Amino acid sequence: GYCNSFPTMTDVSPTVLAASYAGLVAVNVVYGRGLFGVRTNADVSAAYPTDVTPSGATFAIWGPIFLLEGAGTAVLASGGDASRMALVAGPWVTTWLGECLWQAVFGVLPVPQGGATAGRKLASLAPAALFVGAAHVKMLGGALALVGGAPAYGLVGAAVVDFPTGLNAGWLAAASGIAFTLVAQQVPPLQPLATPEAGAVLVGALTAYGAAVTLSLAGCPAAALGYAAATAWACRGIASESAKTPPIVKTTAARCALVAVAAGAFALAVGALKR
Repeated sequence: GYCNSFPTMTDVSPTVLAASYAGLVAVNVVYGRGLFGVRTNADVSAAYPTDVTPSGATFAIWGPIFLLEGAGTAVLASGGDASRMALVAGPWVTTWLGECLWQAVFGVLPVPQGGATAGRKLASLAPAALFVGAAHVKMLGGALALVGGAPAYGLVGAAVVDFPTGLNAGWLAAASGIAFTLVAQQVPPLQPLATPEAGAVLVGALTAYGAAVTLSLAGCPAAALGYAAATAWACRGIASESAKTPPIVKTTAARCALVAVAAGAFALAVGALKR
């Protein structure tokens, strides 16, 4: 089978899933367009650069993530795939909550940051890092649940549930690296972890972690492909000429993108053998 099968229960109803997705979209529209006087993510991110922040265009990955998860929500909430509903509805909803909470605290960071104390900035950056890290863990849990519990292969389920679950989890891992670096910049004992050399090590470590996760998802190839794609895309963005990243980080990221692609290809091969 596409993935092994065992029963998993969830308390998330179709209504809650659909309402949660609608809330996610609403929050992102507000912060994406700067409605109601809030600062946009682009404005805040520009004021808080790191040595591992990819080019602005790289963040366009959120578009496919949200669109695919929207399609997946429609399939799951309509009763089109009850077994996947039981596996990922809970992780999706809790991940979306974490992402919305991240938006809320990240969006109130002082801009420009020069006039604010480190304590004030950490009051937003620390919980932001916690929320994005927790969101990664929850979405990764959903991807791993698909390995153990998804039904027989179905193209629709693979495309709009499995793949975006892996894609979102992988991208949130990259976002967690940025969030950690932002915190390290404000804490003197941790500032050595926010240097270009440390940034290169962080990119390498997240890629190694991503490769291991990708291989662990081989039993559900679409999820593995999504995670590998997100990792490679993040590395590509960090290595791009338009990214304001140091040369050592760019070089490392360019090599790591190849590692992520290789891990994805290997996971797909393993998954094909298991089918």
